[in-house]
Amino acid sequence: MMEILIYIFLGLIVGVLGGLFGIGGGVIVVPALLLVFTFLGYESDFLIHICVATSLGTIFFTSFASAFAHNKKESVAWDFWRKLSAGIVLGSFLGSVLSISIEASSLKIIIGISYLLIALQTLFNSSVVIRNVKPSFNTVLYGAGTGAASSILGIGGGSFTVPYLNYAGLRMVISIGTASACGVIISIFASFGFILSGLGEDQALEKSIGFIYWPALVGISLGSLFSVQAGVYLAHKVNEKLLKILFSIFILLVSYYMLFI
Repeated sequence: MMEILIYIFLGLIVGVLGGLFGIGGGVIVVPALLLVFTFLGYESDFLIHICVATSLGTIFFTSFASAFAHNKKESVAWDFWRKLSAGIVLGSFLGSVLSISIEASSLKIIIGISYLLIALQTLFNSSVVIRNVKPSFNTVLYGAGTGAASSILGIGGGSFTVPYLNYAGLRMVISIGTASACGVIISIFASFGFILSGLGEDQALEKSIGFIYWPALVGISLGSLFSVQAGVYLAHKVNEKLLKILFSIFILLVSYYMLFI
């Protein structure tokens, strides 16, 4: 019972962040799950992969609830979403399947540096914005890269898609709403890849399907569904400039985590 309550509490935090910044919360879920699993004495050669896969599963519920709430406020750019999703489908699935054989430490450094550059660009170059950019094949390619990187790291992709959409000329709150909708697609196809990769794997935990640990998935998802509306409410109330600053600070923290933890 205590284990489930821990997952629900974690989900409450994830939901607020998902609604506020358009992220799935994986940057919190992955290290938090690793800490909880270690504390509970769970052992597996693929423990970090189980954390990543479970995080991606929870992102479906967080992102769906966030995207639904943002869409009611007309804050989802569906034209960009369609192009990004076309690439995300392939990138997310391939990324999850290939992640089992990728050295995580070197990838974390690359992504950490990328996050640092994204945060600095969003924070200091907000005036350098391309207006009236239409979604194109480059958007599809960006979606593929976002899907692959997100599935490997267990995140919802908002850290990549929000700056991209904002740079393309979308308002910050619409960038966040669209990123939430993209997180749904990332979650579906990355989770499918991790389920296939973990089927029949002896190192998977007892209550897992593939590499997804269902007790954590259910607990975190329940918590996030209760709190995501609060994040969406804040996203529409906070000043646009302040929202960019908060987003940049959050991504800087993510970068620190990737590079040093």
